[in-house]
Amino acid sequence: MSIPTHRRPASRLRRRALASVALLAGAGLLAVGQPWANAAANVTFDTGTGLAFTINGTNGNMTSLKHNGTELTASGFAAGQFESGFSTATVTSKTFNSGSSILVSVASSSTGVTQYYFARKNDNTVYMATNISKALNPGEARFIARLKPSLLTTSPAAAKTGGFGTTVEGSDVFANGSGQTASKFYSSQRLIAQKPFGASGSGHGAFILPAYTDMTSGGPFFRDIEVNDTGSAVNITHYMYSGHQQTEALRLGLHGPYALSLTNGEAPTARSMDFLAAFIPGMLSNAQRGGVSGTAAGTWNGLSATVALAGANGQYWGQVKSGKFVIGHIKPGTYTATLYAGELAVGATKTITVTAGATTTVAMTGSVPAAGTLFQLGTFDGTPAGFLNADRIETMHPSDSRMSAWKSSAYSVSGGAAKFPMAEFKSVNSPAALGFTLASVPANGVKLRIATTSSFAGGRPAVAIGSYTSPASASPAPTNLNSRNVTRGTWRGINTTYTFTIPASALKTGSNTLSISVVSGSSGETFLSPNFIFDALALDPA
Repeated sequence: MSIPTHRRPASRLRRRALASVALLAGAGLLAVGQPWANAAANVTFDTGTGLAFTINGTNGNMTSLKHNGTELTASGFAAGQFESGFSTATVTSKTFNSGSSILVSVASSSTGVTQYYFARKNDNTVYMATNISKALNPGEARFIARLKPSLLTTSPAAAKTGGFGTTVEGSDVFANGSGQTASKFYSSQRLIAQKPFGASGSGHGAFILPAYTDMTSGGPFFRDIEVNDTGSAVNITHYMYSGHQQTEALRLGLHGPYALSLTNGEAPTARSMDFLAAFIPGMLSNAQRGGVSGTAAGTWNGLSATVALAGANGQYWGQVKSGKFVIGHIKPGTYTATLYAGELAVGATKTITVTAGATTTVAMTGSVPAAGTLFQLGTFDGTPAGFLNADRIETMHPSDSRMSAWKSSAYSVSGGAAKFPMAEFKSVNSPAALGFTLASVPANGVKLRIATTSSFAGGRPAVAIGSYTSPASASPAPTNLNSRNVTRGTWRGINTTYTFTIPASALKTGSNTLSISVVSGSSGETFLSPNFIFDALALDPA
């Protein structure tokens, strides 16, 4: 006997209702405020031109990422998530323009983080932003996509750790049978020159568009992990903050926008994401921001010059061209302006205030340190460029078999910087004996400057020559960044110059030998022993 419609079993009605919710979720049509919206329902959106993704309704992980119908997500991993994902999160979605665009919000009350995902029809890009409202534990902020290495076979070679079976350091630097090293750290780019990055292969490409990095930390020359093929997954990471040789604190607020773009294999071009201000809560439009312009003058010895701003509301920079610079898209607030020659801060900083819709002007001046008149090794530019192994350190561990030997019985100024190691390690190549000649001994002795770009475990230089040994006061302890440096492929830290005044009685006409040592209250093995990185050495009459 048939059952009247109005008396159908409740279980059948519930099944139909749940099916309707699932269908709407699959179409990307769940919207905030609709009475049938289910916070635990997965949200799926298809751009219609090759990209489709799914956000888990319980924890906010991107559980599926498809390109032209092919699943790119690595087996056993999430296609994308903030950090290692949330255990639970409040997931809501809202559609715009008759369902042609969608914003998915993933809010974690325990961490104070809200992750946003925005997508639209005919655009194979997932646009993202991350709002961070309080300090994080652990102290990192990153979006990471974990995709199939069997498909995405082309990525930075120095960061392909799959198949490298020997652990060199920690759980992140590895070596193969030939002694060549690889690490996730060896895929980084300086923020000032960062381009879209990712992996490709088999007719697919997945790339991060870093876009707006104004809320990251570390300044224009900071670099961090980008792409790592572990053999199990190709990890493509957008770092917003980490403790990897970081010189600044975490900035609280809205980070981004940034994006994950799918292609047929080609790298995408950078693009404006200003349009997202109409969709992402808290994002300022360009009209709500200000600008800074001005002049920069000084002696930079052919180095490129950059003016950078840093404040609680963000970090920004612009390169100096013909003595002028322009920096736009700045959040209103107070900033410290710094002039850099190369990567070296020069001259005095200035405090400026930026207001919405207005351009602040400032004049910056500063010159690189004077060249050494008796000798100089390296260039005062805030980098170890020109020193031995400096051209390899971004993509190799110091122990790599392709590195030149770090220790020699003696070095000479006449051999140039290219024969002198870029870094000195307490347990590897300290002390280093540097020979030089004097046509005559200056009456008041000499002044030695040792400029460094970074240090580890309290490492800093001390010197000895003839009867002279530098006092402890000449080698003050550096700022502790509590992070490995050169073994992670970076020299960027806090630039410090140590000055030693050497009396004439310790010198002689003709050949002299200067001994440079690493001093520190700490110890360590090989390349994890206290160390510092050279920027330049210069000797002048005192």
